[in-house]
Amino acid sequence: MMVFAFKPNGKPPMGWTDKLLTGIHEIDQQHQVLFDVVARLEQAVTAEEKWSAVHFALVELSSFVSIHFTVEEALMRLHGYPDLDSHIAAHSVFAADLAEIKQHSIRQDVSTEMTTMLKNWLVSHIGVVDKAYVPHLLAAAIVNTPRS
Repeated sequence: MMVFAFKPNGKPPMGWTDKLLTGIHEIDQQHQVLFDVVARLEQAVTAEEKWSAVHFALVELSSFVSIHFTVEEALMRLHGYPDLDSHIAAHSVFAADLAEIKQHSIRQDVSTEMTTMLKNWLVSHIGVVDKAYVPHLLAAAIVNTPRS
């Protein structure tokens, strides 16, 4: 599965930095898509768009988070990553928090604090937890397509 991040004017997604690159092409692309979707959510919240626009962005984020976590966990499982269980646990906590925010959005407005929490979790998780599996996966000689 190949996913391409939306990059207006060739710019990286808002909040993305190359320090978050894992060196695993497909995972890096998916991480950028996550930042794209969070940026759309932030824009909907700060522009005080209709409830439906905010909720749709949350649904989109939830859907892509599920896809990304499945891909990432499958790679780790396939290559025998020893810390898989704690990584899955971290994913489960985030997915539960996201589901709670999505449910909250039905009853009340989503705050900028909530979107900031989502972005901060992504930066922290990718920068620390995801980076921890990279040496193991690269040593397992996974197929990696270079960035173009």
